[in-house]
This record gives sequence, structure tokens and C-alpha cells, in this order.
Amino acid sequence: MSGIEELAPRIRGPQERAAYDGSAAPTERRAKRLDAVAKAAFNNLRAYSNCCRSTLWALQTHLRLDAPDVLKASTTLAGGIGGTGETCGAVIGALMAIGLAQGSLDTEDLESDWAAREAARRFVERFTERFHSTRCYGLQEATIGWRCDDPSLEEKWLAADGPLACASVCAEAARIAADLILGGAADSA
Repeated sequence: MSGIEELAPRIRGPQERAAYDGSAAPTERRAKRLDAVAKAAFNNLRAYSNCCRSTLWALQTHLRLDAPDVLKASTTLAGGIGGTGETCGAVIGALMAIGLAQGSLDTEDLESDWAAREAARRFVERFTERFHSTRCYGLQEATIGWRCDDPSLEEKWLAADGPLACASVCAEAARIAADLILGGAADSA
């Protein structure tokens, strides 16, 4: 047995899978899909350190929102719009995904415009209900108890699990946006 044949099962985990028989309830499938989007956003931030791109990329990937230039355009929106602490990049990435899913390229398509705006309003409402803010520094205060607006506080930020807190915010933003894009059935959850 070669080295890779010994290592592969430990890397990939057990290969036995239960056959999918379609018996999972739609609510269970939806919950798993929302979990997958949230987990992807969390992991994206942990690996790539850009809250806007991490959230948007997870939503684009899992909901098949094909618009690669939008991901590129989101680059400058991390850290509260260019690192200023203003609106959280995860919020902006989620709103961009909602616009991709429900908006229109036709500037005269007011029906799509209003539907996207309504979904965006509902997103902000649910997100704010959860975290009491959409601002980067407000979210830091809500998750770790203080704001890291001074580069000299980086060690304290790391010790307080600030990066994990931000990854969790990305996950929640992605979950809420995905739920709304998929129809908002878990709106009261």
C-alpha cells in the first residue's frame, strides 16, 4: 500500500455513505443548505481574511450566483468599508448577494428593484436584531466586548478570539442572506 493510500482515508474521512433516498424533509434539506453556506463563510474568513469577499463568495458558490467581477469589486469593502470600521463587510457582501439574486440589470425593472430592496431591508432588520449593529466596530463590541480600532491592540484582539468572532459574523450574515434568497421560510427562526 502506498503512502497516499494510507493517508487518504484519514484526510477524507470514512468513504461509506448512506444512500440518499430522497426521504429528508424539505425543511431539513434547507437547514443543511443554510448550514453549508454559513460554514463556508466562516471558513473563507479564517482562510482568506476578508469579511465581504468571504461572505459573498460563500453565497455565490452555494447559491450559484455567477458574477465573478462582483467578487473582485468586493475586495475593498472589508473591515467596515476599507478598514474604517463603518458598515461591516459581511453585511455588504450579504447585501451584494441579495442584489445578485433578486435584482435586475434592467434599470426599468422596478418590480425586481423593490423586491431586492425589501429583502435587503429584511436582512438588515434580522442582522441588527441579532447583533444590534451593522457597523464593524459595533459588531466587535457585541461579540468580544470592545472595539479594535488601534493597530497596537492586535495582540489583545487575537487573544480575545477576534478573528473567530468576525468569522462567526460572516457565517450569520451568509445564513440570513441565504435564507432570504431561498424564500425566507425560516424568517422567524
